[in-house]
Amino acid sequence: MKKLSKLTALALSSLMLLSACGGKSSNDKKAEKKQEGFKVNPVVENEGNKVEGATLKVGMIRESAFKGLFNEAYAQDGDDMDIMTWAGMAGFFDNDPDFKCAKTGAGHLEFKPEEKKAYIKIHDGVKWSDGVPVTAKDFLRYYLIIGHPDYTGVRYGTDYANVVGMKEYKEGKADNVSGVKVIDDKTLEINFKEFDHSIYWSKGIPFNPVPDHIFKDIPVKEQESNDAVRKNPLSWGAYKIKEIVPGQQVILEANPYSYLGEPKTKKIEIKIVPSAQVVAACQSGEYDIITAFGSDLYPKFAQLKNGKIITQYFGGYSYIAFKLGKYDQKKGEVVTDPNAKMADKALRQAMAKAVDRDSINKKLLNGLSIPLYQIIPPVFKTIYDENYEGHKFNIEQAKKILDEAGYKDTNNDGIREDKNGKPLKINFAAMQGGATQEPTVQYLMQRWKEIGLDVQLTNGRLTEMKSFYDSLQADDPKIDMYMAAWNTGSNPDPTGFYGKKEGFNMIRFTSKELDKALADVVTLDNEDPKVRKEHYDKVSDILIKDEAVVIPMFSSTQKMYINNRVKKYDISLPEKDKAPFRASDIELTAEAPIK
Repeated sequence: MKKLSKLTALALSSLMLLSACGGKSSNDKKAEKKQEGFKVNPVVENEGNKVEGATLKVGMIRESAFKGLFNEAYAQDGDDMDIMTWAGMAGFFDNDPDFKCAKTGAGHLEFKPEEKKAYIKIHDGVKWSDGVPVTAKDFLRYYLIIGHPDYTGVRYGTDYANVVGMKEYKEGKADNVSGVKVIDDKTLEINFKEFDHSIYWSKGIPFNPVPDHIFKDIPVKEQESNDAVRKNPLSWGAYKIKEIVPGQQVILEANPYSYLGEPKTKKIEIKIVPSAQVVAACQSGEYDIITAFGSDLYPKFAQLKNGKIITQYFGGYSYIAFKLGKYDQKKGEVVTDPNAKMADKALRQAMAKAVDRDSINKKLLNGLSIPLYQIIPPVFKTIYDENYEGHKFNIEQAKKILDEAGYKDTNNDGIREDKNGKPLKINFAAMQGGATQEPTVQYLMQRWKEIGLDVQLTNGRLTEMKSFYDSLQADDPKIDMYMAAWNTGSNPDPTGFYGKKEGFNMIRFTSKELDKALADVVTLDNEDPKVRKEHYDKVSDILIKDEAVVIPMFSSTQKMYINNRVKKYDISLPEKDKAPFRASDIELTAEAPIK
């Protein structure tokens, strides 16, 4: 649940459409009937004694290769971040029950709001996997990388623009970031222009260090392609990367300098596995852990006798969104185009009302997903509004909105023309996924056709994940709308996805009203839970009800398969003053996964 994971790129591959359900076996139906609704079950424990020398086998369900950028400053998707998390290269700070930073990790944060300051405190004994101690300079190096004019990544945004001196450094007017100061080897001071409420969730504070002794000698413009990012990155955690098969496999081994001590299992093998093969592979004993799977696969995993399923709420959501402008690289901000094809909010509102989440969940997803109508998932209990309505499914209202907005079927072919009587074809981009991804997209397009809209897949097919996000970030004019997901991580502040200065605002929508609402979300009056919730509701009102630039679909949930030779695995939400269960705590009770 770390902040960094909010950049995860997830496909909506977990949806099970009606056309894909006809072939269910009686066993599938029994499992489906037995499991009614999503239930949290975060811990699994098995009998047995630990064996020495066994390798933990981890599978990540993906339909395409991972990028292999193993550095926080450059990693852009969840694949690389997931691998880094297993290696102990991500998540320097643990979380408390409200997902603020706790003191049980490799370091902790201290705040002085009256002085507009925060301090990173590094705990004793934390070293890089080459034996060099982790110091405050390693966190300073992160600022010096992402704020550099030659930086090629996407991490610099509103969060870091609020740090004193970052703007001047970014513009090349300063050689350093004046507001970030090394106090001693274990302490870094960060000065903010304004101290807002989100800083308690690490806004403007990196969650991981960068090895200064390595990166200080690599020109910033060359770092993304350097071996220090792609082939032999250093780790400060329990494991280090030993071997990489590009895009397919990573082998981890124990970091001899880990502050956590020797891990209970000294070697981890992480592989990419397609969704169509994953259940059979687990049944035959190829994997100990599958990191996540969709609701469509739940009945199949539930039938396996050699493993168990654990579940938990998760900070993220799937969504459908519209492309409404471009990102100006020189200005570093979103520019909304009033003449974009999808610029009419009435058109977007109508399309939102044609999305039937409840039916998809109940009939197609085994009832295991959580329909979402706002931008806050239920894992954030203090600001999630269980009664928030957004745009509920209503085909007749959708048709009425289009009628009143002037979208008419002028030639009686069942498809509406635009307001000027010209053909309206809407290009919809979606990623490749599991067996249910294509039927999911077809289902959605059929619903939109029902209200008279011609929605077609961009390029006539689903897009490979890397190409999909590359096209979104490049503002490909062939994309009018798209389907993806955010992983909010530990900080619910939505500015990083919807702010004017954010490269990850791939919708390219901005307005004065939204800017004001996002600013209100992080004001210090949010110490009052009621006020904080009202501010978050206002952002949802603008993005979802009023402008309909985003259509939330389902709140993310975590579902994992754990083989019976894993003695214990725990994905419980954070508890006060208690360290989380880590990969280094895993014990194996057999030489190989149980078949």
